[in-house]
Amino acid sequence: MPNRRNTLGMSEPVYRQLLSKLDELALKATDTPADRIYTRLEYLDPYLELTLETADRSRREITVATRNISRGGMSVLHASFVYTNTRITAQLRKVDGKTSRVSGKVCRCTHRGGVVHEIGIEFDQEILVQEFVHPDINNSIASLEVVDPKKLTGKVIFVGTDEAVIPFLREYLINTNMNFGFVKTAKEAFEKGIDQYALVFSCLDAGDMSGPEFTKCLREQGYHNPVILSGQVENELTKQQLRLSNADMFLPTPITEKAVMCALGEFLLTEWSHDALKALRAEIDTNTIESIRTELTKLGILLEQQIHADDPIKIYGTCTKIRSLAPLLGMKNLHGLTLQVGEQIAASGDLHRFSKELKSIMALCKCAHQAA
Repeated sequence: MPNRRNTLGMSEPVYRQLLSKLDELALKATDTPADRIYTRLEYLDPYLELTLETADRSRREITVATRNISRGGMSVLHASFVYTNTRITAQLRKVDGKTSRVSGKVCRCTHRGGVVHEIGIEFDQEILVQEFVHPDINNSIASLEVVDPKKLTGKVIFVGTDEAVIPFLREYLINTNMNFGFVKTAKEAFEKGIDQYALVFSCLDAGDMSGPEFTKCLREQGYHNPVILSGQVENELTKQQLRLSNADMFLPTPITEKAVMCALGEFLLTEWSHDALKALRAEIDTNTIESIRTELTKLGILLEQQIHADDPIKIYGTCTKIRSLAPLLGMKNLHGLTLQVGEQIAASGDLHRFSKELKSIMALCKCAHQAA
C-alpha cells in the first residue's frame, strides 16, 4: 500500500527504525511499573485507523503506527499531543486477516522526540490478545505478567518425570487452589479419564511417548482443552514437532514459579472457546510440515538399512522416532504399526516375524510427502 500515510509521514523502513530505537530506550529505562499485569507484545501495523472522540463529542479520523498490544490496551505513535480520557475506537487486524472493533480511552501521551508522541490506550474490555498476535509456540509468551496463585482453580493433570520440571511444579502448586494430580506416563493420564481435566501439562518426555505425540493423541481422541508442554529443546526437529503438536503453549526449562503461574493463568483465568483455541492451533507453517515429511522419509531409508543389518535394537529406536512423528501428519496407520511392532521387536529380537509390518512401515515413511 505505497500511497498510505500515517500522521508521522513515515515509510515502513523508517517506522521500523523508530521502533528499534524506542525498544532500545525501553531496555535502558528503570521506571517500568511494578504493578503491571499485562505483557506487552509487539504488534506492527504502520497504518492503523483510529477514531478520536473529544470532550465536545466531535469525531476525527487519524492514521497512526502501532507499537505494541496487550490484553488491556495498546500503544500507538502519533504526530501530535492527545488529551487523556479522549475516547478511541479502532479496527484491529487479527492473525486470520479479519478485523475486530475495540474501544477505549487515552490513558497517557508521552513525547518521544521531534513530532513523535506515544499514546497509551486502555481498552474498555480485555481482548484475547492471541487473536491479534500469535508467535511461534517455541517463543510462547504469556499475556499476563503477574498471577495470584490463589486465583488458580480447576482440575489439572501433570504428566511425566522430567527432573527439571516435575519437582519444581510440586513446589510451585502448593499455594494454588487447583485440584491437581501427577502421573508418570501418557497411558496413566488416559486411564484416569482425560476429559475431566480443564488443562493438561506434560513434559516433553511423557513417559511412554513424547509430549508432542501425546498432545496429538489427545486431539485425535477429542480433547479440546488447553495443553501446555515443558522441557528442554535440543534440536530443530523437536521445535518442528512442537509446532505441529497442537499444544497451546511451551515452557522451556529451566522453569520459574512466575512463568508457571502465568502459563496456567493464561488458560485458567481466561474464557477460551473451543473455536478460538482451534483457530489458533490451525496456524501451521507449511515449511514445518515439509520438514517432518522429509525426516520421516529419511527414517524409512534408515529403517531399511537396519533391517538388512539385522539390528533389532536400532530398529526399535527408529520405530520410536517414527511413532513420535507420524501423528503430527495425521498418519494413524503408521503410528499404530510402530506402536505395535517396536516394543515386540525389542523384546523378542525376531525380525522375520514382523517382516510384513516392517515393510509397511518403510513404505508409509517413503510416501510421507503424500500425507495430509
